[in-house]
Amino acid sequence: MRYIIPELYGGPEYAAIVTDTDGRILVFEDRPSAEVEAADCQSRLIIEVD
Repeated sequence: MRYIIPELYGGPEYAAIVTDTDGRILVFEDRPSAEVEAADCQSRLIIEVD
């Protein structure tokens, strides 16, 4: 499975998917890697995608 992280600071109506420094969406190949990145977010959620 692969994972993305939406940053939910301010509520779900302001959600933004976490990106790299070039503005590309970060996609993680395993949940532990996603959890490390999500730890830096103020309000976070990890979503499993196909």
